[in-house]
Amino acid sequence: MKKLILIIGVIIMCTGCWNYKELTELGIVTAMAISKKDNKYVIDMQFVNIVEAGDKGVPESPISVMSGEGDTIADAIRSINMKMSKVFFSSNMEYMIIDKSVADESLEEVMDFLARDTKLSLNFLIVTSTNEDPKNVLAALSQFNLNPASNVSELVRRSEGRYGASTSITFKEFLAKYLANGITPVIPNVKLVGEVLEAEDNETLKESNSNNYVEVDNLVAFDEKGEAIILGTDESFGYNFLNNHIQNGAVTSACGENYFTVQTLKSKIGFGELKGNKLSVDGEVQAEVFFYGCENDLNNEKTLDKLSKITKKTITEYIEKTINLAKEKKVDFVGIGNYLYKNENDYFDFDKKDWNTDGLSNIELDYNIEVTLLKQGNLKGDI
Repeated sequence: MKKLILIIGVIIMCTGCWNYKELTELGIVTAMAISKKDNKYVIDMQFVNIVEAGDKGVPESPISVMSGEGDTIADAIRSINMKMSKVFFSSNMEYMIIDKSVADESLEEVMDFLARDTKLSLNFLIVTSTNEDPKNVLAALSQFNLNPASNVSELVRRSEGRYGASTSITFKEFLAKYLANGITPVIPNVKLVGEVLEAEDNETLKESNSNNYVEVDNLVAFDEKGEAIILGTDESFGYNFLNNHIQNGAVTSACGENYFTVQTLKSKIGFGELKGNKLSVDGEVQAEVFFYGCENDLNNEKTLDKLSKITKKTITEYIEKTINLAKEKKVDFVGIGNYLYKNENDYFDFDKKDWNTDGLSNIELDYNIEVTLLKQGNLKGDI
């Protein structure tokens, strides 16, 4: 009996994983794009060139971009197998580009496919590129990160924290908003600066001043027809203030013919009480002076109080512009409807009526936002 147990134990220890793959057999997917052309789905995949990078340091290019198409997303992905022998590994994918061509009724099919794929993490970022072929964005290299996918995802995340006019959204967050009542997801828009033929050439990385790179270009929402609603810088700031995505945002205001900038230290703004058709927007922003070009003495408390009031007006105008754009386009990307659905469910029948066309335009906002400048700024602080 003991011998039998020993034999079984040795067999178990000598047996490898049934689905084990060598690293060189894997096609590691770092980013992906989904679009449509001539009524067929087009999939662009960015792969890491493992063998070349391991043997030669920096090869001709650290990535490859492969494309496939088909009547369904699954067919498009499987068609790429005809072009490469690797086994796709997508668990560590950094981001996905949802092209405007699938932002209409096709978006439901895209969401369904991604949610069913058990090999995908739910934490990759969702972005779009309204003025660029997604394949060109995937093919662009970066001077700052050998992995272009990591560079784009870090760019989006850090732009949110350090600037304020951008935001990041994972697939999990996007799907939750897509399925929720009274809200349309907002996603960051990226664009390629320069020519893609130059950007995908690794020789450009040797230049100290490259004119080819990917940058964040504010925010975008799509209506039911797939038309892009572009949020300008002010509207993007307003959206982020309302959704408490502002961390170290820089708010610039005019003081006569000159300007000053404050950096937010703390910001908490949200919807409050509903009275009739009037919904309150309540919140508090704490900040410090980051740049000062005005004439009044900054050491005077009255000056700080005046700057606080000016900043309050600026932030309120950001939010007003955001809500006015949502009303104009009849697309509630702000989330007013979702707030009412959760907190004032009797106000509107979301099951029988269309909130975007029948409810959003009737809401008025009452702003109660306080801004406090805690200090004059730190001359040696980080930018």
